[in-house]
Amino acid sequence: MAFLEGYLWGLAMIVFVGPVFFTLLQNTLQKGRTAGLMVALGIIVSDLVAVALCVAGTVAFLQRVENTTYVSVVGAAILFAIGGRYIVSPSYNTEGKPSAGGLTGAFASGFLVNFVNPFVFGVWLTVIGYAGHKYGYNDGMYQYLLGCLLGIFTLDSLKVLLAHRIKAFIQPQNLTVAYRIIGVVMVGFGIRLVVYAACSG
Repeated sequence: MAFLEGYLWGLAMIVFVGPVFFTLLQNTLQKGRTAGLMVALGIIVSDLVAVALCVAGTVAFLQRVENTTYVSVVGAAILFAIGGRYIVSPSYNTEGKPSAGGLTGAFASGFLVNFVNPFVFGVWLTVIGYAGHKYGYNDGMYQYLLGCLLGIFTLDSLKVLLAHRIKAFIQPQNLTVAYRIIGVVMVGFGIRLVVYAACSG
């Protein structure tokens, strides 16, 4: 159950449309699907490193805290902040910069663009806090995180396969509407997190 819920949450990460999405799209369109898959691999490896760092820094602390409701509140605040930004300022530069050549460069671009984004760590801290609160800081939490990572990689692989169809929708006016919808969805996730904390606290 924990793995399945984590996998579904990983698929739900589609709401995060940011630099990694356009890095993935650009490499696929410019260099082919193999390069796109290398970007996806770089993204998931950077997520794995981020998860390891977050777990190492938070689990030992959270295990000593009887009431972890505040963790859910902090996670909700992060979702409110990101969602609010998407609603208020729904814009993104789709031109970007060309990535380094070769498959190694594609992997590196996916890893670095994802890893240097502070929101990535904020999201993973939220996910870890939620999973630990619900399943305990044991195998259940790790199954949830594994499912989440696999869901993200599945989603990124689908983006590579559908890149040429997605390109037609990457227009400023479409992005504005999409970003605002994404913002509302993220705020909804934040509200759900607060309700869950209130009911289980």
